[in-house]
Amino acid sequence: MKRFLTFFAAVILLASSLSAGAQEMNSLMFRRGVTSPELSEGNITFRFIAPKARKVEVSPSWLGYTKTLPMAQGEDGVWSVTVPQPDPELYTYTFMVDGVSMLDPANIFVQRDGSRYMNAVLIPGGYADDYAECSKPGNVEHVWYYSAENGMTRRMYVYTPYGYDRTDKKTKYPVLYLLHGGGGDEDAWATLGRTCQILDNLIAKGKAKPMFVVMPNGNPNQYAAQTLGIPVKQDVKQYASGFDNYSSLVSDILPYIEKNYPVIKDRKGRAVAGLSMGGGQSFYIAFRNVDTFANVGIFSSGLIGSSAIGGAPFNAEEHFPGMYSTPAKYNRFDVIYLSCGEEDNRIDGMKDFCGKLGSSGYKGVVWQQYPGGHEWKVWRRNLSDFVQLIFKK
Repeated sequence: MKRFLTFFAAVILLASSLSAGAQEMNSLMFRRGVTSPELSEGNITFRFIAPKARKVEVSPSWLGYTKTLPMAQGEDGVWSVTVPQPDPELYTYTFMVDGVSMLDPANIFVQRDGSRYMNAVLIPGGYADDYAECSKPGNVEHVWYYSAENGMTRRMYVYTPYGYDRTDKKTKYPVLYLLHGGGGDEDAWATLGRTCQILDNLIAKGKAKPMFVVMPNGNPNQYAAQTLGIPVKQDVKQYASGFDNYSSLVSDILPYIEKNYPVIKDRKGRAVAGLSMGGGQSFYIAFRNVDTFANVGIFSSGLIGSSAIGGAPFNAEEHFPGMYSTPAKYNRFDVIYLSCGEEDNRIDGMKDFCGKLGSSGYKGVVWQQYPGGHEWKVWRRNLSDFVQLIFKK
């Protein structure tokens, strides 16, 4: 008993010292702290403490990362700039301090895009409200599974909706398999894409069916996101192209999900979608497996818009003979959702593909375009649109 009390006292002492240390650190951090960014009366203010800096600028994503806003230094050594708030959306930014890119130390909201880190700020209003946290949140599981096709144990994220109960064996959920773009990984849609918040909010409003969303790593040589520090695999399977390289989704991931989660095990309960590289992967996966998936979403595909980025003009008939000439084999989808940003040079190829599907008699074809280029503000809107259309039949 005495030994236990001694141990307990040591734990209390350690906790107290850690708490005191945290308070001391907070005191040091906020003694000259600033608020950044600050939203007030239709304006947004950025601030950065750098008394000895010669030049400080901020580079917000609504300027396209090609322009910066110059900041002025006050007598207290705090640089600042105030500008009108942009339209509601989730934006990112970094500071340039004497030519060096830096994060905002006053803002703990940080996002990663590949190997690049940026601060983020959410301008509320309209559709962007669905990017905020919901009062009825689902969960995200980080799941390791074995891929026999790649000979690797790999990681994927699995979103489960609010109300999901593992002990409930009767309720079956549909599944969306959601693929990232080039340079991304299994973390991209959950962080940059705000998948969890979008699904939480739309499900809570009754605008989307409760569903699982599986977000795997679409890079065949990666075990998981590079942030885990796991070296890539060198002797990977060789595929036909950088788009036709993800048959593992059907051979490995889908069986794992259907074995370990209470999901609908027919094509009506399955959808696949992706952006950019993932859009090309979704094209091959969906049209090669029309008996497996009833819904497909292709966002800003570099495969379909290839002629605009230096490739040969896209011809779906070459990839799947009969797609236009005798479409009965492929014309079985409930939803074929196609979309692109209006400033994205892939848009003409995407529109052309959409038009040819329509003229060939395909049902369920949906076209959407939004202001923006090849960027997340377009793809978040795509996801929001798509999940409101699927699993309705």
